[in-house]
Amino acid sequence: MVGSIIFIILSMLLCVSFCVLRAEKATGFSLTLKILSSLAFIFAGILAMQINGFSTIGILILIGLVCGLAGDILLDLKIMYPQYNSAYFYSGTASFAVGHVFYFTATLLYILKINSSMLAWAIPVALVLAGLATLAIMLVSKKMNMEFGSVKWAVVSYSIILTFMFFFTVFVAIYSPIFWIFAGGMLIFLLSDLVLSMQYFGGRGEKIFIYINHILYYLAQNMFVLFLLLGL
Repeated sequence: MVGSIIFIILSMLLCVSFCVLRAEKATGFSLTLKILSSLAFIFAGILAMQINGFSTIGILILIGLVCGLAGDILLDLKIMYPQYNSAYFYSGTASFAVGHVFYFTATLLYILKINSSMLAWAIPVALVLAGLATLAIMLVSKKMNMEFGSVKWAVVSYSIILTFMFFFTVFVAIYSPIFWIFAGGMLIFLLSDLVLSMQYFGGRGEKIFIYINHILYYLAQNMFVLFLLLGL
């Protein structure tokens, strides 16, 4: 347990170090710090599973964390090489979306163990709420003069996936209190991406947004690791 906690703390410290450099300029060294920060939470997850056993649920969550690492790299390359902006945005967003598919599958297996009957209403209700939340996000974005351009439908699709995961994990947590750790991580993940959208599409280039976005994101991933450590 101590090893996992050490790597979680290391991940957050490396994240802050990355933010300090990234706020000045996106460079190869800042990207290296970002990768190391992600590797730290992946190692923390591996150590957690060594304690609790390499269950299917744990492995699926770990794969989701690895997808986050890939998405991290691709989205930072988007900043470093703006001439390939769209390609890196699509591939980075796809990596995170695939990660959420693994998180969903892990959550599905988890709920099948504790209360499978809730699936009859939890999935459709979460989908409806995700659609409404995405509609609200897009309307607010329009009021804020955010321009999505050619990637609008990619943003909409990803928003539905992310908001669905938030609502679905909250429903699971109602039946299993320890799962609030995971659901809390999903909420923080959502908040991180909302901040990122303001940076990408709302022209918010202030340094504070870089700190808020990345600290929230790494906190979310480390909460998933904490669930691996305490919830499985």
